[in-house]
Amino acid sequence: MTGSRTQAGAEPERKGERTRRRIMQAARRKFAEVGYERATIRAIAAEAGVDKASVIQYFGTKQELFREAVRWHVPIEELTTPDPARTVDNYLRAMLSSWAADPDSPMAVLLRTSMTSEEAAELLRRHVTKETVERVAANVDAPDARLRAALSGAMMFGIATQRYLLRMPDLAEADLDDVLRLAAPLFRTLIAPGSEPERRAEPERGSEPGKEPGKEPGKEPGSEPGTDPEAVPGPGS
Repeated sequence: MTGSRTQAGAEPERKGERTRRRIMQAARRKFAEVGYERATIRAIAAEAGVDKASVIQYFGTKQELFREAVRWHVPIEELTTPDPARTVDNYLRAMLSSWAADPDSPMAVLLRTSMTSEEAAELLRRHVTKETVERVAANVDAPDARLRAALSGAMMFGIATQRYLLRMPDLAEADLDDVLRLAAPLFRTLIAPGSEPERRAEPERGSEPGKEPGKEPGKEPGSEPGTDPEAVPGPGS
């Protein structure tokens, strides 16, 4: 009783937040499971362990609940750095890591429901345009910035869909670092052209291009004429 009195001032708000969060999580699961059209407030309430009136109290209509359940934000500003190549890596890692961490994330639920609901599809189009295309394009220093941003977004959604929703074996079972290692250069050519880091291996000391490391020129029998800069010309040369 003493503990309840101590927290009495904050308890109603905390309880309300817990209820609201539980309804939101239940809504995402239900929308992802049966789609927007078939999901009902009654079913969502049952999933959340509350009554229908509570859902209406917190969210109003099913449409309003859906819009809030699938709202997501990409922290483009936080992921953008002075290094364009690093920025691309940040975008890709954040996108794929967020899907991996929560298959019922707002982004995943919106994509799933957009396959069967025109309303969800229209919401996805507007949201992707606002959240990714416009903001990524603003950081692209190349012609056709919006198209480049749109193509990169389409590729990211494609990878995420096959890896986490469709569970295509080769992508689903691959290590995330391997996916990023192979995919990142493709994205750089789109939204950070010319930023690919050069990865030339420096020749070892005492070696020349085309020769085995550690082999001094002219020391191997049968070496081609002219390959030994210290060779002394023989008679008749």
